[in-house]
Amino acid sequence: MSDSYCTQTDLEDYILVAYLDKIDELNSGVVARTIEGVSAEIREACLAGGYEASMDGVESALLKRVCAVLSAWQCVGNITSLMDTEAASSNEWLPIQRQYDRAQKELTQIRSGKLDPWPSDAVTTEACVVSPQPVFGGQDFWRRY
Repeated sequence: MSDSYCTQTDLEDYILVAYLDKIDELNSGVVARTIEGVSAEIREACLAGGYEASMDGVESALLKRVCAVLSAWQCVGNITSLMDTEAASSNEWLPIQRQYDRAQKELTQIRSGKLDPWPSDAVTTEACVVSPQPVFGGQDFWRRY
């Protein structure tokens, strides 16, 4: 990805395309600007947590999801009032509210250095064998007999 951690298409996993279309109809380009703003916030959080702001050529599924959820939430907030409580039975925004809360917590963890946005997937093929000390003095012990 270039400067953004997600694309407008990634937002479609969290809100309907019709909402995205309506948002852009009411305020042209706001979806793209929101994605850029959230991406900048994520870069700042990574730097504050002691991580590189980007890993050239390496995508982070975590950062992509966090960016898409936060962007979707902010975009929908531009055209409708989101419910503040999860207790209402008519809350159609409950799924994205939960995703938003999770994304905010993860961003806070990244900012504090507790969650690595690029976890190491390196699998080692080496084996390390650890054994206790020999009971009878090692290889030379039995030569005496």
